[in-house]
Amino acid sequence: MKRTAASAACLSALALIAGHACAQSSVTIYGTLDVGIDRVEKGEGNVQGTLFGVRGTTPIPNAIASPESTSVRVSPSHTRQSNIGFKGVEDLGGGYRGLFVLEGGITLDNGGLANDGRLFGRQAYVGLTTPVGEVKLGRQASPMLIAYYLVTPEALGSTDLFGAGLVVNTLQTFQDNQISYAVKQGPWTAILSYATNAGVGSGISAARAAATASTPVASGTTGQIIGGATAGAETADGRGKAAGAMLAYRSDNLTALGSFHRNNFGDVPVGVVSGTTLVPLYVAESFRSYMASVKYIVPGTGTTLAVAGHQGKFDLRGNADPKVRTWTATLKQAVGLVDLSLVLLDTRFTNFTRGRDRGIMLGADYNFSKRTAFYSRVGGVNDKRGNIIAGSVTPLPFAGGPGAILVPLGSQEVPLFSGAGQNVDARTTIVSLGVRHAF
Repeated sequence: MKRTAASAACLSALALIAGHACAQSSVTIYGTLDVGIDRVEKGEGNVQGTLFGVRGTTPIPNAIASPESTSVRVSPSHTRQSNIGFKGVEDLGGGYRGLFVLEGGITLDNGGLANDGRLFGRQAYVGLTTPVGEVKLGRQASPMLIAYYLVTPEALGSTDLFGAGLVVNTLQTFQDNQISYAVKQGPWTAILSYATNAGVGSGISAARAAATASTPVASGTTGQIIGGATAGAETADGRGKAAGAMLAYRSDNLTALGSFHRNNFGDVPVGVVSGTTLVPLYVAESFRSYMASVKYIVPGTGTTLAVAGHQGKFDLRGNADPKVRTWTATLKQAVGLVDLSLVLLDTRFTNFTRGRDRGIMLGADYNFSKRTAFYSRVGGVNDKRGNIIAGSVTPLPFAGGPGAILVPLGSQEVPLFSGAGQNVDARTTIVSLGVRHAF
């Protein structure tokens, strides 16, 4: 067994970028385990007259539809996404290498599988490295996800608000049926990807492979989340096709990059589940997004600064095409064995409801070693409801910022703070203590 650092586990899909340490055939077992105890408080939501404040067609009080709550939990993946993986490489000579990765997300609180219950829900691919680049086929990290991993100092755990733009659309994370090509030349790295169906089913809703408190098991009649376990089957109409690209400049102290993502929804209905039936609100046509980011490590100071801007647009049938603009900034300071961090978030619909989410997260990690850390996170996100609007297919009213709306509409796989979710027009806060180990 070979040990890898947590950052190497996060970038296991990027053997080309991280460099090859093996000169002959080898198999590596790696992973990251992250679990903590947290206290999540949610204020009473202001949802009167919206989709989340009606029962049938009858409005119900905020105190019933979206009550104030406090919960204490053992929950996974606060500072890193817990996973275990296997990767192998074989030196074929002449600058050629064969490779594979099998990587699954795990939930340490209950021993379950993340990524909608998949065994290898993060990555499952084979590839070939050549003198002119690397080709991989299978379920992989998207170029947009890889771009975020390269610039965030916080590694995209559930308390890393830096990834708010990324999770606007689950297909920007891991994609089914992906073909990718990557090439590295000096400090420059470029990645292109194409997926025959990255994970769009016949209907989009919040239903998942396992039932939740608000949705039954995903089926043909309920629809399922974008990127759901059975959403990636290819169809003759091209539903779910996706393309992505990333270009990055990386030196010892500076990383600057841009990334692009687009996928075709194929005119599938998007809505909420009533009983076991999908109630459509919109018909989705496509999605496209852009991200630019810079990370700078100040020499000799232990200080890391990073900023990112992300813009995504959902093209829906009719006049409602939600645009989400997200700005994030991170400051991380090493003080001896302790890493201190500050993450700031502003994400909003620039049209649509004009709802908005603002957040702040403070962190401290005590590093016992390069593999093991004890951490704490304190912070929260405040949702501003914006305007009350109606769907274009079924005219039910609703409102809220991106985080409060996109989860119940199936666009985000993991709600805020390891599934804590948000109340509309209310503040959600978290205080957590946990342990992380990489191997």
